[in-house]
Amino acid sequence: MTLIFLHGSGCTRVVWEYQQLCFDNCLALNLPGHPEGNELTSVSQMAQWLESYIEERNLQNVILIGHSLGSAVAIQAALLKKIDIKGLVLIGAGARLKVIPQLLDSLSAIVDQGGDVPDNLFSANQLILEPLRTEINTSIKGNGPRVMLNDFYACDKFDVIDHLAEITVPVQIIVGDKDEMTPLKYAVFLQDHLPKAEVKIIEGGTHMVFAEQPDLVNGIIKGFLAKL
Repeated sequence: MTLIFLHGSGCTRVVWEYQQLCFDNCLALNLPGHPEGNELTSVSQMAQWLESYIEERNLQNVILIGHSLGSAVAIQAALLKKIDIKGLVLIGAGARLKVIPQLLDSLSAIVDQGGDVPDNLFSANQLILEPLRTEINTSIKGNGPRVMLNDFYACDKFDVIDHLAEITVPVQIIVGDKDEMTPLKYAVFLQDHLPKAEVKIIEGGTHMVFAEQPDLVNGIIKGFLAKL
């Protein structure tokens, strides 16, 4: 199997450092514009880009592992039904990923003023141990606020509630019980509406649970892979 890891809004592949060290035959990708290339403006476009990436390399038995925006891309790619996906691992996921309007407005103003990514957007990373926390924050700063805003707009437009039943591959959902951005109820909704889904809840985990508690998350992923 080939494991493909997909990062969340404003991030890069560096967020998956602990997973890249743990798993063989894995690829952690930078979405276009993060920072190389031109960013895509919708989850559908990102899923189509991912489909092309997989087809061009003739990758088989693919497991898509996504966080937040990356989980949306994984779900959308599974709905395309054009690539050989054997399963999904969704972390900090939802069938919809609405963003607080005030956040979009404030970040838009920062972009218009040529400012930097505001410090409050790094609060979700505070439980990640060093040096990875600094590496992640530095990569987000390198991408800049325009990329973050573009990703948030893509999340805000994402909605596959009416299509979840079409995903028939096994799905492992992972959520921290302290995740405020994609709370537990999002994960439960996915479990209830995906035909072959199971939720694993990690105590004390927040939105970046895979980087905060990598041993637990990696163990869940290994267990999921063993069942396939």
